[in-house]
Amino acid sequence: MLQVIIYPSYYDVHFARLGPASRSEAAVTLLQSQLTRLPVTWVQDQHGGFTPDLAARVRSAGGQRVFVKGINTTQVPALAAKYRLEAQATAALPPTAPAPRLLWSQQVAGWLLLMLQDLPGRYPDFAPGSPDLPWVVAALQRAAAMLTPNPWPAAPPAIQELGDLVHGWRALADHPSADLDAWARRHLPALADGERAWLAAADGPTLLHGDLRADNMLLTEGDQTPGRAVWLIDWAQPYQGSPWIDLVDLIPHLILAGHTAAAAEHVVAEPLAQLGVQEEVITSYAIAFAGYWARMSWPPTPSGAPHLRAHQARACQAACQWVAHRTSGC
Repeated sequence: MLQVIIYPSYYDVHFARLGPASRSEAAVTLLQSQLTRLPVTWVQDQHGGFTPDLAARVRSAGGQRVFVKGINTTQVPALAAKYRLEAQATAALPPTAPAPRLLWSQQVAGWLLLMLQDLPGRYPDFAPGSPDLPWVVAALQRAAAMLTPNPWPAAPPAIQELGDLVHGWRALADHPSADLDAWARRHLPALADGERAWLAAADGPTLLHGDLRADNMLLTEGDQTPGRAVWLIDWAQPYQGSPWIDLVDLIPHLILAGHTAAAAEHVVAEPLAQLGVQEEVITSYAIAFAGYWARMSWPPTPSGAPHLRAHQARACQAACQWVAHRTSGC
């Protein structure tokens, strides 16, 4: 992550593990040219996430504040592709969308850098009884309204993007893993049979975020934003589809935060009812979601993302609780 080195005459942003100082100097020079050609006077590292990236809030001598994020395109090329996707999708979002504006993006000294609107806030609290939850749901409803029809024609369709990704039980049934727990092993045939039906309801006209969890949101209190609101950040996995998908994606993350499966479903029950989503569609998606996390959590830990597999294993457990609730233990 980012480190800040303060010199007597100027401030420098040093990319940890980056190598030659010239790369750091090149990046700072470019940042300063974008920040009204004024020196960078303050940098606040933003910890979190699962990748070895750069994430920092930056302020210039003129008072301009931005959020800067970046990825080393040589060390983690697959993740760099996600950053490019995020830059393209964010640039296409209308000003009314609950998301930060993209101000600038460029390749600098082996890093892909994105400069976005700085939103001073915190991650919303997903815990049971949290007063933040209605604001989270309202943000998703607002996003669906503002992003229908989809403002970014290049967005991949959900059927293609998720159909190739959100599954796992069939592959595990064909090639069983010793890591399967007793519940999954006992119900594996039913799980494999049930994980594809939801695709028939995935198509839709809305640009979706595709990776909604608490640390991909910011709750602001009105300092530099219009009142209390939740903003959706990190648009690195967008696609076009039906808005019910972003809503139900919250459910396993609510379970991880301490909700029962029934309570987690209740948080998004009203907007799902308004969309008319059939129960069997949600059940099938829950099965597919759990299968995806099961499949993703077992390979070796990828280079540069040491905490990713542990997160995926926890997400799998939460999704399996969701499936068990919807299928009476199935």
